[in-house]
Amino acid sequence: MGSLPIGRIAGLAVAGGLLLALAGAWAITRLEEQDAFCAGCHLRPEVTYVMRAARAAAGRAGDLAAAHAAAGILCVGCHRGDASFPQRALALALGAGNALRTPWVPPDTPQHPVRLPALPEAGCRRCHVREPALGGVPPGKPNPVLAPGFENHFHTDLFRPDLRTSVRCIDCHPAHRESVEAFFIDRAVVIPACERCHREVGRGPIRMGP
Repeated sequence: MGSLPIGRIAGLAVAGGLLLALAGAWAITRLEEQDAFCAGCHLRPEVTYVMRAARAAAGRAGDLAAAHAAAGILCVGCHRGDASFPQRALALALGAGNALRTPWVPPDTPQHPVRLPALPEAGCRRCHVREPALGGVPPGKPNPVLAPGFENHFHTDLFRPDLRTSVRCIDCHPAHRESVEAFFIDRAVVIPACERCHREVGRGPIRMGP
């Protein structure tokens, strides 16, 4: 009985590797639906965030992420972007990179900063702009994020093609910053974002702070 050709062996190896990669990606995707799994690698400060989310179910949420958790949104609900295949794949690749570097990072070191803010930004826009029903807007009701008028210009101007700014949703609405204000707004965060936007678009006050 002759041996298998090298080309066939290589093809089988590649196919087997792809199947293993797909199975691993599927398994990780399922595990990511549990916040405790995320907190297993993301230690500090992420464990604090998970604890806030757990407490939010029994009382007032301390930050925006905990408020989302109380509404049933998991960590991965924001960190995988808009849930499209490319963004899910990007989030998995980022997670794999984090996992590979974890053994060489001290366990109590804040080790996983948000390197791709476009992912949570896409998640914001999916639920609060493109599919507002996911963000709690009843069917047939106007989306308050897109309400016309100057009093809402800090939202609507972000979507105007004639105004270019680097300010994003997450610049004014950081998920894990504690606040007792409505919508977890913190002026120390929002005012600099307003000033930056005004400078970039060339209009509006650029010194709004004290």
